[in-house]
Amino acid sequence: MKKRYITLEEAESSIPKIRDSLQKIRSLSEAIAILQSIEVLYDTEFDEIYSETKNNQEFHRLSTELHKELHKLIKMGCIVRDINTGLVDFFSKFEGRDIFLCWELGEGKISHWHEVTEGYEMRKPIFEMYNEEL
Repeated sequence: MKKRYITLEEAESSIPKIRDSLQKIRSLSEAIAILQSIEVLYDTEFDEIYSETKNNQEFHRLSTELHKELHKLIKMGCIVRDINTGLVDFFSKFEGRDIFLCWELGEGKISHWHEVTEGYEMRKPIFEMYNEEL
């Protein structure tokens, strides 16, 4: 897939959809983890085969749904960095170079950015990009 550049305005307008998708992804991820942690003792071999088949079906259904949500975010220009915290980046441009606009679930708007060679810990406030507070 081709790299997609997003403006700050485009990224911020997509936050409600991104928030909904990330919350759904987190719920699906939790359900998958619970399903994988279940350990059941069976009375017969048939019960075991039947239950394992049902568990596998549910695992694949949840996994497919999770990947569909991730793909929706990718098509919107999001790079999902951390499902648990809901951390996403967006490719953008600043002074002719690639940067990441950075947003995390729980934040009201996109208020940080960082260089593509840097990570979350090097986030800088957006207002520093424009020398004014947004």
